[in-house]
Amino acid sequence: MKFPAYMRRTFQIISLGAALALAAGPASAQQNAAEDAEFSADHLRLAQEVIDLTESDRTFDDILPMLADQTLGVFARSNPALTRELETAVFDVAISMAARRAELSRTLQLIWARRFTEPELVELKGFFESGVGGKFVELTPVITALGVGAARQWQEQLAAEMVEETRRVMREQGYSL
Repeated sequence: MKFPAYMRRTFQIISLGAALALAAGPASAQQNAAEDAEFSADHLRLAQEVIDLTESDRTFDDILPMLADQTLGVFARSNPALTRELETAVFDVAISMAARRAELSRTLQLIWARRFTEPELVELKGFFESGVGGKFVELTPVITALGVGAARQWQEQLAAEMVEETRRVMREQGYSL
């Protein structure tokens, strides 16, 4: 079961709006006061700016639609006659949860803030605002995919060679495999 594209896009837009609201203004009352005190507002703002520039949170935008699809699938398999009603119910529940994307955004800000000082974030921001930084962000998914593919090929080649080499060694010792 999959939600229609327009519903998935609605989840993403609402989630993005919640994340932007968090980045632009004060955080929710649920935040840990100790974490807030650990970093200045500027530090967290810079962390969010670098996150935005690197698009490092984009991969998380599909979490809510994916969970909605999974939830719908669980209920629709056992109640196929209620599929339309379940779609509506799951969609409504998912929409009500979309604002919680801000929780993840806050966690990501803290992750970056813990690992980079404010001056380092300023430097990173400058890099990612540059032409080569923008190109880096644009090409990272392609480079990552190519790297994963190359690693997979290398692994398969080594696996085949390891099997053959192990057979050779075992034959030399008088065993047949």
